[in-house]
Amino acid sequence: MHFHLPKPLHGWREFAGEVGIIVVGVLIALAAEQVVDEWRWDQKVAVVRKSLMGELGNDRARWEINTVSERCIDHDIGLLQDWAAKGGKSAPPSVPNFEKDDIYWMHWADWTLATGGETLDHFPIDQQLAFASLYDGIAHRQVDIEKGQDLAERAATLIPLATDAQGRRELLIALGPLRAELGSLLSNDAYMTRHFDALDVKPDRSDFAADIRPNCAA
Repeated sequence: MHFHLPKPLHGWREFAGEVGIIVVGVLIALAAEQVVDEWRWDQKVAVVRKSLMGELGNDRARWEINTVSERCIDHDIGLLQDWAAKGGKSAPPSVPNFEKDDIYWMHWADWTLATGGETLDHFPIDQQLAFASLYDGIAHRQVDIEKGQDLAERAATLIPLATDAQGRRELLIALGPLRAELGSLLSNDAYMTRHFDALDVKPDRSDFAADIRPNCAA
């Protein structure tokens, strides 16, 4: 029994040419789709990167002001410790930096939003790691800021009560952890500088410049 394959209407050569044209057309369509997809991701990456850099620029400005304020606070705490240790024979030194407005909180809302999507997967891996390391440092710094402010509030309530030996002892006990927390905040300056610089983040005070008060951090 013999089988006969049907012949194309215009011959095998023409048929192969037509198939080739179809294949090339499909490949071109797929390539065009990939180009469009890559363009879309490039646009998303550009938007997210701009958002993160803006947020980090603001955080760097906050960190720089906070660092100066923290040194001021540490100096003032030293004066309070000396005053309490020497018996509080004069009026206690003024400590305006205990007010919360002298320390700006860090923030990372854009980073949280970015980690909830897929755009970060399209960043170079070294940039992903650099952003993650810096934001991790910011998050830990915020924890220390909150601890320091709680300790500062506690110490502030004890200053008016430090009129006798017992009151001064309690004040000294409260000032110790506060100064240690400030030391922790100031000790990571090199870490923060290194990681901000790694991403070429420039400080940007624009959204809170009007709120900066004329103290030692100005």
